[in-house]
Amino acid sequence: MDFTSTTIQYTGQQRKFREFYLTYKDKVYTYAFSHLKDKDMAVDVVQEAFTRIWKKVTAGEEPNNLQSYLYTVSRNIVFDEIRKEKVRMNFLEKQRMANEGGDNSGEEHIEFKDLERLYREALELLPDARKRIYLLSKEEHLSNQEIADLLGISINTVRDQIVKSNKMVRQFILSRMGSSLALLIFLKIL
Repeated sequence: MDFTSTTIQYTGQQRKFREFYLTYKDKVYTYAFSHLKDKDMAVDVVQEAFTRIWKKVTAGEEPNNLQSYLYTVSRNIVFDEIRKEKVRMNFLEKQRMANEGGDNSGEEHIEFKDLERLYREALELLPDARKRIYLLSKEEHLSNQEIADLLGISINTVRDQIVKSNKMVRQFILSRMGSSLALLIFLKIL
């Protein structure tokens, strides 16, 4: 949906969202570009962020503070793009190293896949509420305060649940994978 067109008759909800979009699109673009240093990627972040919010709004799940939610969504999309870029760069570096000579990247890949599988299994063992807090922290990259605000709980509860989740996930993985390399990799990703 193009919210910048002036020839369309908007509903009240669309008009409100159009004003919101026009007010914040440049700020989101500037934020994304400052981190990604790529115009096309910054435009994509703007589009994705506002699309996600529009879907929430039309589904009747409009957040209480749209501006704060926009910041969180935009930040998460930017972090995802940065993470993807790091993965691409690591892959290219491994490809370069493989072309220059032998390496053990196949073995490392298998170990990483095993570790990732164990990590996902450990997550499934967490109680639902604790898992939600943990995922918001580790995979959505929300701050403890943002999680507390989003879930309507105290920041101390958030901290406590993350500490308990970290301990449980580490213990689960270590009990099933005795490799010191796995431990080093795991400690890096947490």
